[in-house]
Amino acid sequence: MNIIPAIDLKNNSCVRLFKGQENKSTIYNSNPPQQALEFEMSGCKKLHLVDLDAAINKSNKNRESIINIRKKVSMRIQLGGGLSSYEQMKFWFENGINDLIVGSMAITNPKLLLRAVKDFPDRIIIAVDEKQNKPMISGWSKEADGSINTIFELYDHKRIKGYVFTDVERDGTLLGLNIKKIKKFTKQTNHKVIVGGGLKDIQDIENIISAKLDNIEGVIIGKSYYDKKISLKDALKVSKNA
Repeated sequence: MNIIPAIDLKNNSCVRLFKGQENKSTIYNSNPPQQALEFEMSGCKKLHLVDLDAAINKSNKNRESIINIRKKVSMRIQLGGGLSSYEQMKFWFENGINDLIVGSMAITNPKLLLRAVKDFPDRIIIAVDEKQNKPMISGWSKEADGSINTIFELYDHKRIKGYVFTDVERDGTLLGLNIKKIKKFTKQTNHKVIVGGGLKDIQDIENIISAKLDNIEGVIIGKSYYDKKISLKDALKVSKNA
């Protein structure tokens, strides 16, 4: 199981939001490329990168920071946030991003996304941002018309790379992973699943390993790392031993 540190970009700085709320953000590092390098030097093999300004305001202000992160590290990067066109996806693949995470478009424009999945097989990850059993879209500000089952019906038999499942109500709260929700989600698909939202400490890593969910690919670590509730060294050790 991979330990996947997160960088959420807002105004070209590393921040964390509380439950995805833009007005409740904390700046942790004003040098995102250096933060990414620290993660790589710690032994992490993959980076979870989210462009919050693109997701919330459709802004390109973090584009240079993302490109500089790509130049700074060799680790695999999965990028999400505000992706709404084929041209955007093509741009990021051409600029060295390994995998793209798509949330809103998976529900609002499935025809276009299915075209992208066909053209970029095994490189697109579907984001399922869950709140009260419903998927959220538009930077988690709106409840989607469809259901989580609708997402599975559209994409589960296609050549997607997998899913990122986020518990919106726990994201940035340090309340701990909701293992019950994660079990329910992973049992509905054979694709690989990366989970996030509320990770608190090393016990959460141990709990998800103990759940023995075969298709868990990794766990996203954000606020718990930045607030020094968990060390990457300990998390990597536990996951490796598992």
